Amino acid sequence: MQRIIFVAVVAFLATALGCQQKAESESQAVVETPPPAAPVVTPSTSERPTDAELYAFKLYHHAVYLETTAKQAGGTNKLFHTTKLPTEGTDPVVTPALDHLYTKAVIDLSFGPVVVEIPEVEKDRYFSIQIADQGHYTIYEEIHPVGKYVFVRKGMDWEVPEGATVIESPGDYPHLFVRIQARNTEDLPNIPPIQQSIKIIAAGSEAELVVENPIQFTLDTHDVYEQNLEYLESAANFSADDYQRVSDYIGAVAPKFSVTGNTGMFGPIDSAEPHSNDPEYRAAAMVGHLGFPIHHAYYAPYFTNCKDEVLSGNKTEVFTFSYEPEGVELFWSITRYSALTRNTIPGKNDLFNAYNTLPDANGNIIVTFSVDDPDDGTYWMPVNVGEPYYFVARYYKPDLNNIPQKPCN
Repeated sequence: MQRIIFVAVVAFLATALGCQQKAESESQAVVETPPPAAPVVTPSTSERPTDAELYAFKLYHHAVYLETTAKQAGGTNKLFHTTKLPTEGTDPVVTPALDHLYTKAVIDLSFGPVVVEIPEVEKDRYFSIQIADQGHYTIYEEIHPVGKYVFVRKGMDWEVPEGATVIESPGDYPHLFVRIQARNTEDLPNIPPIQQSIKIIAAGSEAELVVENPIQFTLDTHDVYEQNLEYLESAANFSADDYQRVSDYIGAVAPKFSVTGNTGMFGPIDSAEPHSNDPEYRAAAMVGHLGFPIHHAYYAPYFTNCKDEVLSGNKTEVFTFSYEPEGVELFWSITRYSALTRNTIPGKNDLFNAYNTLPDANGNIIVTFSVDDPDDGTYWMPVNVGEPYYFVARYYKPDLNNIPQKPCN
């Protein structure tokens, strides 16, 4: 049974990174079909990439993403808003969240400081910003930001607005990521006014971003951390073929990461999270590119049932979740995905949270994963007959000493 689980999970993740890179090279507006189904194959036994290749893989992915996002926005220092939840199975992101709409921008500091103005948002709506540097390290994150935030290049003596929160970037192109909670479909019309209230003030805007050699681009425009510099200089010519080869390796070792969720993957360079200094964990973060450090949000992916059998539409599964899980300060969600497309399932409900469920007499919600509606009072999560699937539990502002466990008795 363990070998079957291993093969199925690897089949899901082995192609995820490569498919995500390809999809992100296109505008969301032109992505019409999900990536092809992943074949079930024996896991690769290829040799572990060097640390230099693992670090380069991470930077390659992020640099290509920056170029694509700037193109989507119409240039650097311009905001790109998402206006629909990715419920139709065609989103370019692997395992997309259904908890938020996004506002994103590639900040361009080559012209000088950049000011971002953030509106005040009601406290009962989750609202956050996250800033990632070009090494894919989180350098700033805040829940319920408000006011002026000024981005400056580290080491530059730039004048900044009085009273603004200063964010020092070690590179020319930090990434701004704003998440605005969408509680349910009916709540969606309330999000665009918030997005439109976010402003960028910059001396140079609408500049095109061209990345010809992702690693050299990063070396040229970013103060690479001393502990990574030698690795990246030696991998300056890391190619698309190298990227795919490392993607395959990450897929082969992926099962070990499901046990620890996003631990060690997204924090700053000096993160105290376990595994944060392990280049494999940092490289594996590209499967969930631009996720949060665990103190902000914990992501728990589940590929098997409580008997460690791979989840499949051939069998009905029932899981019990606490409606008010201990150790979760903000909110939670349970999202189901097809393991063939690594995406949502078109035309079917994909999400349960506190806004579309009610607790039973025991303070729980019972979710049935099945092809047909059980019509038994439980919450139905539809799955496709014969198709493997998985679900992700997301817990925002968790107590790291009391993280909810897999929902098994």
